[in-house]
Amino acid sequence: MKKLSTLKKSLVMALSVASFSIASVSATQAATAMNEVTAASQSKISLEQALALANKAVKGDIISADFDQEDRNENSHYDIKIVTSNNEKEVSVNANTGKVTKGDAERLDKEDLAEYKAMKQAKVSLSQAIKKANQTLKGKVLEVEFDMDFGKPVYKVEIGKGNQIHKVVVDSMTGKITRSQVSDVDRDD
Repeated sequence: MKKLSTLKKSLVMALSVASFSIASVSATQAATAMNEVTAASQSKISLEQALALANKAVKGDIISADFDQEDRNENSHYDIKIVTSNNEKEVSVNANTGKVTKGDAERLDKEDLAEYKAMKQAKVSLSQAIKKANQTLKGKVLEVEFDMDFGKPVYKVEIGKGNQIHKVVVDSMTGKITRSQVSDVDRDD
């Protein structure tokens, strides 16, 4: 058997270290995603309930909601954005107690205003999009937002089930699912 040259040994060693590092990062990201899905599943308040609580506190149109896990589920909450009088108001709903905290308000810029107007013309509501997206998966809804996707008005819904997070895109005009895939496990986007 031939002896490996120093260069080849170094290359083999570097590739081994890189492979191990990538596997470790992927495992950590998968654990983080699974922890978020688990935390959302264990919370006492669902995203749908949080939307109702937020809209009761701040009247307007909900444009997005996102589950945010902090401190091992103790301070987990939903970040919800509501548009009222061309202002975007941030509202936080505690995922365990349902306590609503109002945040800052920010005037919609030109691009956000155009997107909001497109949402107002949608034939499918945010709640209907959530139901449609979760109809077959029957998981825990982690995030929903209205967005323009390749020039088309859509709702993007993220659903956790088991140790996976599914991204589902629902056409806001027809209610049809236009895309569904298992997303990257990194939830900080």
